[in-house]
Amino acid sequence: MTKPQHLSSFVNSSIVIQVTDAATPHDVDSTVPSALRSDLHISHQLFEGRAYAIIKDPLSLKYFRLPSEDLALASLFDGKRNVAVIRATFFQQQPQAALKQTRDELTERITRFANELLLSGFLEATAAGVRQQQKMEAARRPVVTPWGLFMKALFLKIPLFDPDPLLIRMERRMRWVWSWTGMALSFVIFLAGLIVFMIEWPRIAPSLNDFLTLPNLATIWALTIVVKVIHEFGHGLTCKHYGGEVHEMGAMVIVFSPFLYADVTDSYLFPNKRHRILVAAAGIYIELVIAALATLLWAISQPGPTQQLLFNLMLITSVWTVLFNANPLMKFDGYYILTDLLDVPNLRAKAQMCVSEMARKFVFGSEGGSAANQAILPQRRRGWFVLYSVAAQLYLLQITLGIAMIFHHLLMPYGLAWLGDWLGIGAFVSMLIVPVVAFFKKQLSAPDNTSHGRRRPWLMLGGFVLLLALVLQVPWPVKIERPAVLQPVDSEFVRAEVAGRITHIAVKSGQEVKPGDVIATLSSPRVTSDLRAAELRRERARRELDLTIGTAEPAAYKQAQASLAQAEAAVQEAQRIESRLTLRTTRAGIVITPDLDRLATASLRPSDAVCEIAALDPIQIYIPLNERQARHIRAGQKVELRVPAMPARTFEGQVISDTKTPPTRELPPNLVATLGGDLAAQPDAEGRLTPLETTYGVLVSLPNPDQSLRPGMTGTTLLHGPIQPLWRTALMKLLDFVSLDYRL
Repeated sequence: MTKPQHLSSFVNSSIVIQVTDAATPHDVDSTVPSALRSDLHISHQLFEGRAYAIIKDPLSLKYFRLPSEDLALASLFDGKRNVAVIRATFFQQQPQAALKQTRDELTERITRFANELLLSGFLEATAAGVRQQQKMEAARRPVVTPWGLFMKALFLKIPLFDPDPLLIRMERRMRWVWSWTGMALSFVIFLAGLIVFMIEWPRIAPSLNDFLTLPNLATIWALTIVVKVIHEFGHGLTCKHYGGEVHEMGAMVIVFSPFLYADVTDSYLFPNKRHRILVAAAGIYIELVIAALATLLWAISQPGPTQQLLFNLMLITSVWTVLFNANPLMKFDGYYILTDLLDVPNLRAKAQMCVSEMARKFVFGSEGGSAANQAILPQRRRGWFVLYSVAAQLYLLQITLGIAMIFHHLLMPYGLAWLGDWLGIGAFVSMLIVPVVAFFKKQLSAPDNTSHGRRRPWLMLGGFVLLLALVLQVPWPVKIERPAVLQPVDSEFVRAEVAGRITHIAVKSGQEVKPGDVIATLSSPRVTSDLRAAELRRERARRELDLTIGTAEPAAYKQAQASLAQAEAAVQEAQRIESRLTLRTTRAGIVITPDLDRLATASLRPSDAVCEIAALDPIQIYIPLNERQARHIRAGQKVELRVPAMPARTFEGQVISDTKTPPTRELPPNLVATLGGDLAAQPDAEGRLTPLETTYGVLVSLPNPDQSLRPGMTGTTLLHGPIQPLWRTALMKLLDFVSLDYRL
């Protein structure tokens, strides 16, 4: 939805009086302004207890907002009365005006008002009037600059066609949508989608794994365009349903992304506030219904491209809509809903004027401001307007910088990351630097600015620089917040020494064991048969030895003894091997391997691990750090740990030594973003999760006397780094932000 023509008050404009220097008061009084056009559409509304009129030009489709007093003045322009007669009649009809303005001031107001009406095309055209209008439009036309062209390219609007006939036909067939039945049906759909979304919430995080991949982002971009077309038709159809006209639809390019827009400014003429709000909210409403339908279909669909498409549609029409379209800080639907709720047209413009007035009063010491500005600014709650303006500007800057960072990362593989960098720089300059410079330039060049007023900002600037220098010397602690995983300091794996099948597991996860405790029992037909065969050979050897006793063959006796000894050794070896079928631990500790039951009846090969035994006090924290964070780590620094399993507790430890692990080639799986963590990684040729950026690890020993912390737990650590001046911290942040390609 777009409302391109701002509502404004003619009498509060800053246009100059179009009379020559040689003109006398008599010449001005005898001037006959052109007549007010009779085909203008006028709607009456209330704001802050005052009556206003909304004027629509049916030819140019321009809309203006006038106080009732100004409308009374405009109605006196009939092409017959001169300025003197208009002034006298106005004083007669509006006697309160004589208390606020003198005769000369009202004459200037009438002349200025006539010029503004002429410039806006609201007066009957005459040859002289057309020439004067062309001169005034040329004087107001801004100077074209390269920077202006760049910003225009970022926010470009191209009218395409008049959709009014199409919307009339569509509205007739869809009129039931705005009935109570249609509203109830859409509410049921929305409620069902919300319930399913809450039930299926655990599935959301895994579905986000492929959300930011380049092919999926292309799909999201295409889906967004389609959704916004439906969105804008929702505005247009609702405007038509309540009696408005929609004569313009077109393409709007926002940061190189095309969207459809519908000009529903005609809704300003609706005297019913509820109808104006419904027109502004129609796009959001239809997107939420689409989101509910997409959620229902996503929940019952099979995994695959269709399910991912529905998931994308669900997020676009819910999260995107709430964060952008429904957000009043951005000039989209939520903004217009807020302006109608507060009855404050041009909320952003007036909020920006409140900021300018406050800055002018604070910096230049000027009181009151111009009468024109004071007349259109809100008389109450100006502090809220200032807060809104600052929040809206910062939010828009944050969004634009975020888009610039996305462009930077997406275009980096193609060597075009500089496009994203320059987009971010352009946004920062245009949204912060340019407005501030323009404000000071305007105020310093103002003719009513005294020498004291010109010195005041420089004195304040000097005081600000001095204060900033003092603030930058304030000691500032460096704190690094990172994810972490708990690991045992010393552990032992109980492994199979011979091949076999598990017949019994004697321990459970978390159980405390002592040296010699049985962990598991294996069975092996081969080992059992080898032992039985060795025992049979030993029995045969004994019988052969018994047969040689008492014979006169000493050599045979010795040979039988040797055979028995060999058989005894074979039996002992077989028994030793059989004893290895009983797996025992050689150290005290806790069984930390989860889900041991899954190994029941499992077959093991030699050296296969059955479980891990570890001592839990102390326990070790593994903290992954990038290069910029690792530079701050020193021995003895305090480390705080919080784990989701015990959110109310904070565990404290210390960095033992100023050493870091070599660059990590494999990350713990539970720290990787695709598996629930927040570290970006990708599998290598061997299937290991390799971090996308150079990552070091810091190992921290943490006391764990109650053994409440267990290996494998994840948490968030806060490393308390060195204390350094604030200026050094700010400088390091700035250097970290600037790419190495742009450093001198």
